[in-house]
Amino acid sequence: MKLSFLSLLVGTAVAGPLGSYRVFEQLSGAPEPWALKAGGQVDGDQSFKLRIHLKNRNMESFHQKVFDVSTPDHPDYGRHLSRVELRDMLAPSPQSFDMVAEWLEEKGVSGKATIEDDWVIIDGTIGDAAELLQAEYQLFEDKATGKLTARTLAYSLPNALHAHIDIVAPTIKFSTPSAMRSTIVQNYPVPAAVKSSPGDVHDGLDVIACNSSITPDCLKALYKFKHFRASARNGNQLALAGFIEQYAQHDDLAQFLGVYSPNANGSDFSTMLINNGTNLQVKDLGSIKEANLDIQYGFSLAYPTPTVYISTGGRPPENTKKEVDNEPYLEFLTYLLKLDNIPQTISISYGDGEWTVPKKYANTVCDLFAQIAARGTTVLAASGDDGIGSKCNIVDPTKLLYNPIFPAGCPFVTAVGATNQVVPEVAVNFSGGGFSNYFARPAYQDAAVNTYLTKHADPTYTKYFNASGRAYPDVSAQGVGFHTIQAGNDVPESGTSASCPVFAAVVALLNSDRISNGLPPFGLLNPWLYSKAADAQAFNDIVNGKGHGCEDQIPGSGFAATVGWDPVTGLGTPDFKKLRKVSTGIDSYR
Repeated sequence: MKLSFLSLLVGTAVAGPLGSYRVFEQLSGAPEPWALKAGGQVDGDQSFKLRIHLKNRNMESFHQKVFDVSTPDHPDYGRHLSRVELRDMLAPSPQSFDMVAEWLEEKGVSGKATIEDDWVIIDGTIGDAAELLQAEYQLFEDKATGKLTARTLAYSLPNALHAHIDIVAPTIKFSTPSAMRSTIVQNYPVPAAVKSSPGDVHDGLDVIACNSSITPDCLKALYKFKHFRASARNGNQLALAGFIEQYAQHDDLAQFLGVYSPNANGSDFSTMLINNGTNLQVKDLGSIKEANLDIQYGFSLAYPTPTVYISTGGRPPENTKKEVDNEPYLEFLTYLLKLDNIPQTISISYGDGEWTVPKKYANTVCDLFAQIAARGTTVLAASGDDGIGSKCNIVDPTKLLYNPIFPAGCPFVTAVGATNQVVPEVAVNFSGGGFSNYFARPAYQDAAVNTYLTKHADPTYTKYFNASGRAYPDVSAQGVGFHTIQAGNDVPESGTSASCPVFAAVVALLNSDRISNGLPPFGLLNPWLYSKAADAQAFNDIVNGKGHGCEDQIPGSGFAATVGWDPVTGLGTPDFKKLRKVSTGIDSYR
């Protein structure tokens, strides 16, 4: 629902005194690698879209509802909510709308404001935002990339509105390098290509070749879905999320399919554009590598499941170096929630250091992921490529702490770590994992994580992480040496950016199987993973390898793979045949 605020004001009762302004959120300084731009000036007349999120009602009962519809054997399992049901359950109080309407009218910006469900959006200028929030917007520079952004270190709201507003953005959220840091690993060493013989092929898996580099055939054989064919017409979809001007290339996909997945020759992906997003067809490797990796593996592995590339813009349409409105998670999720039908599986190969994301912002975004899950969609996120973190005093200069990642640490997404080699499959050292400092551990993983902490965790290192926090990753998949086509050339790529679309494709196939057999899609996958799937031993348990971290600061740090769940490979990698048997009761391919 999109309404003008002027229409809301007609007949609105005066809400009463709003009180004096009081600081709502603030930072002591810009997070690394951002610094105040010397001599930089913010143009107060520059266009600026300000988002104000009103507090939802019934959040505690809503979270429980999400877990209920996602927990096997619960009477409500699979009874996902419609867009209208979700909106009605969470709608902010009328008083919240009235008070914000009065505030905006008083400040002279109500004519620039619209309402979209529980969001108030002001299409104004930086000057409007600064006056409304009693904030000083300044120009900051990313020291690593030279990119500029307009942000404030603090903003205020009238005292009476503190109880009615969750966040205002863009304000104090700074982006990490390249806006939202892609979890692709640069120049990870890949073993030299080797030739194999027929004797090296076991159950369709070319052990020698696949230990050297990864192709779709390697993954289909390793995870046992080579002969499964999903439906192309049952309404199931897989979506690959793209941010930071990453563009998926149609010609590179066509060449990739011709070489590595000829069964899908002649097919292609569709595109969804959000917030002035584009999908330019270019040859610049910096603009295509992540998107090509995601689309080439997500598309080929889930084929013939319809696959969509979602490109979310994070900049205004005018030509400027200043990223004044780079809040792509908010744009991405709020757009999807307005759709009547959301793709049932979404893969996100991007992340920020949790410490760089203001807690209120992280909570709001995580709640949006919960809403996506309530609609019946599984969201998977890469767990990051720094192990426990490369600099353990970055969160607090006075103490050493492991560094969790967002959104992988949100309990309403499925976090995917990385492995390499195929016989045996082992944890790769860059696989991100750990424990959130923002989100408490959800009940669905209590048993698995408690077993790890009591039987396998080295007590020497428990002081460096929040053992009561949401633990991740949940699962893992291959992540090293993926053959990709980049601007016409065969280029190896590595990272949890590779692992995430692989596991997402497996989930998309399982969802297709469920829908074709009259079952609902998974929605929030994790309760099922930690119960039914784990009980059936439907994962390849990874027991060798170790994630790295800030060894120069904490010698011996990093999580090791072990029996059962661990914070480097989660529950393990998928065994599709077993997962399918648990999901639909079907134990053979048609």
